[in-house]
Amino acid sequence: YSMVWVRLRCVLKRCLEIKMKIMINSGRISPFFTTRLQLLNKIKDSGYDVTLGGFDTSCIEKCQNWGAEFAEIPFARAGMNPIQDAKTLRAYYRVMKEGQFDIVHSYTAKPNIYGSIAAKWAGIKKIYPTVNGLGYAFTGNSTKNKMVRAVICVLYKWAFSGATKVFFQNNDDAAELVRRGVLPQEKCVVIAGSGIDLKAFPYSEIYQVNTFFLATRLLITKGVRTYFEAAKIVKEKHPEAKFYLAGSLDPNPDGINKDELDQYVQDGTVEYLGVVKDMPAALKEYAVFVLPSYYREGVPHAILEAMSIGRAIITTDAPGCKETINGKNGFLIEPRNSEQLAEKMIWMIEHPAEVKQMGMESRKYAEEKFDVEKVNQVMLETMGIQ
Repeated sequence: YSMVWVRLRCVLKRCLEIKMKIMINSGRISPFFTTRLQLLNKIKDSGYDVTLGGFDTSCIEKCQNWGAEFAEIPFARAGMNPIQDAKTLRAYYRVMKEGQFDIVHSYTAKPNIYGSIAAKWAGIKKIYPTVNGLGYAFTGNSTKNKMVRAVICVLYKWAFSGATKVFFQNNDDAAELVRRGVLPQEKCVVIAGSGIDLKAFPYSEIYQVNTFFLATRLLITKGVRTYFEAAKIVKEKHPEAKFYLAGSLDPNPDGINKDELDQYVQDGTVEYLGVVKDMPAALKEYAVFVLPSYYREGVPHAILEAMSIGRAIITTDAPGCKETINGKNGFLIEPRNSEQLAEKMIWMIEHPAEVKQMGMESRKYAEEKFDVEKVNQVMLETMGIQ
């Protein structure tokens, strides 16, 4: 009996020494070390071995320094080439079958779809995709949009059939996919976006007036052209107003081209700052953050950053964006409505005291609803990570 007990203790010891394993997927890996770093740290501190899957090989060293394995998953961010997507699915399956992960957690469309399908095929029982916005396919109603939307819904239904729970960053996206029969309501868990690190974006009192700032990828659907048009209208009445723009040009067909950007810069409508690396410092310089997006956002992280700093917000009454306005911290406008945007901007120029109060309300709302610690706690509890 004593020998049996010794052997049993050895087996138990080996079992206890085996770490749980999680694979976290996205296209680009870099957001894991910015907007999702706190979540990664919590998972690692809970004793999990972490593998990050994506195509962004430039982050391999960063992954290793942090303590994660990197799994290269080749795929095209845009387009629906079935041969390329089959390669993506096969790559996910190979990594997951070999890795024998306990949990698979994914972000963005293709990792959600092909990562979840591969996880189910590999026998993984705990699968948690995150729909951080429904994106371009759910933005317009052209024939192309409708066709792509139909295909994506079929793929999502296939992928989410094996999911334990699916995280959504706003109620509209969850309701949309439930209405379309993609998944049942009981599988949906709605979280407050990706959350915001309140310490990294500390409150700063507004000291610049008549200044507006938009930071985003330079896409038409992100409202960049609407911003240009509104700025021209405002400058006719308030030529002293300043309009700033930050973000990268995007090769997407929906992108603002350099010639159009240069036109508005050269005529003095906007000042273009390029890609801003120190966003907390940049946000302190302006009074109002503007994002007139009609892209199907999750919850735009750029707005959360501005709210945390304490800035008044103007955004659209569109899924994801409208989650950031509580009636006290700014205005909602109709998508694609440059005249209405200009009207709200003019009001803010003429009511500087109210704008400062809106900024304080933004910070309060960020603390109440979007604190990254609160968002992460919901996700960790849902995934059973303690």
